[in-house]
Amino acid sequence: MGRAFARAQRAIAGFAAMVLMIGVPVFADAQEAQDRGKNPADTLEIFLHQYLEHAGLPGGVIGIGYGTGQVRYAASGYATVAPDIGMTVDRQFYIGSLTKMMTAVVTLQLASEKRIDLADTIGKWLPKEYQGRIANADRATIRDLLRNSSGIPDYLDGEFFFQLVGRDPQHGWRNKDVLALMADRDAYFEPGKSYAPSNSNFILLGVMIEAVEGDHIERVFNRRIFEPAEMANTSFGRFPRPDLLAHGFDDANGDGKLEDVTDYDVGDQLADGGVISTAGDMVKFARALFVDGVLLGPNALKRATTDTAFAGSGSYGYGLMIGSSDWGPVWGHDGIYFGYSAEFSWFPDQDTVVVFLSNGRALNEVPNVTGLLMTGIFGNPRN
Repeated sequence: MGRAFARAQRAIAGFAAMVLMIGVPVFADAQEAQDRGKNPADTLEIFLHQYLEHAGLPGGVIGIGYGTGQVRYAASGYATVAPDIGMTVDRQFYIGSLTKMMTAVVTLQLASEKRIDLADTIGKWLPKEYQGRIANADRATIRDLLRNSSGIPDYLDGEFFFQLVGRDPQHGWRNKDVLALMADRDAYFEPGKSYAPSNSNFILLGVMIEAVEGDHIERVFNRRIFEPAEMANTSFGRFPRPDLLAHGFDDANGDGKLEDVTDYDVGDQLADGGVISTAGDMVKFARALFVDGVLLGPNALKRATTDTAFAGSGSYGYGLMIGSSDWGPVWGHDGIYFGYSAEFSWFPDQDTVVVFLSNGRALNEVPNVTGLLMTGIFGNPRN
């Protein structure tokens, strides 16, 4: 482990030096780039190409949405392999835990409409057969679930879920199906006493949303998020796979090599990570949520970003990681799905969002894309 970690550290240091060498100034707008005699896309595309090569990822897309409304994109690598098809900015990807932000938004919408109370215990919404069988469900509130402070065990702990996926790759999981995987297990801690990320929290919120709305999770998200935010290329996963979906690659066999895992359903319809989207649609999501007030009012948004649980190097609000940087606060999430990885970072002081979507998971330790881009986007730190 020590040698592997040292190799990873050297690789990261080398990559950081490469970033400084190529400059990556992602100019504030196209005009500034033109004034300097450069193609405005060149440095961002070069950066992305180098990053993907370093990380060993097949392809990816970066989207940067500025406060002016301008959006910059870069795409590199491959959307499919054998046959090789180049990546384009309109490709869809699974966004993994970025879905949690959307589940939190719908939950807060229901609270604003007085259809639920954030102080309700989640057990109130469980099917009868699971009453009393999920640790802490009779005491953990909806607020606890939103902040990952419920102590409810993660259904993804261990390998059991993935063994089930291996036996039935196109099972068609639904939120209620997953309750069996979290039942009759010990809690991590008493509700509200600590923080531990648990996918179960957002599965349970999905069960609650479907019960309150009396409808399937995808139709709810369509009405409440995708249509109002004009996210035309966003949906939950489904079979057959959409033509625009970039094929996902992961180490399915444990042999240290990436294989095409696109046809594995590890949660297509689940509220903790089943959404597929594009970089452009995720930029629209950021503006609809943080700028235009399309999805949440200011009071709900303030509560979502200030009622937080301590989470090590930062804190966790309502489905949002709340952090700080040399350029001010940053809110967002990262995400992993089998064969895919994602980053979403909103900088409220600059009204700027950075989105990175990839159709692979790095097998070596690599730095965060957004962190490497920040000096290029915002200039030198203000302090």
